[in-house]
Amino acid sequence: MKNEKVTHPMHNSPRCGAYARTTGFPCKSPAMKNGRCRMHGGKTPIKHGLRSKFFKRQQAEIKELLQRLRLKKDMGYKNI
Repeated sequence: MKNEKVTHPMHNSPRCGAYARTTGFPCKSPAMKNGRCRMHGGKTPIKHGLRSKFFKRQQAEIKELLQRLRLKKDMGYKNI
């Protein structure tokens, strides 16, 4: 068994199709079904922007609540 070449499925799998801008060398990571590795666009479980819309809306609501609290505090309410 010594000096035998390792032939696991991972070694024989297709490689990522991305290239480095600076060196021009291809990525050596195994590709997923879409031809890219997990670092170059393989695993995106949701569409981009769905969470950002939710968080922007939530951030606006929090900002509004903080402004109301500051206004009440300026008016003299001490128990806020």
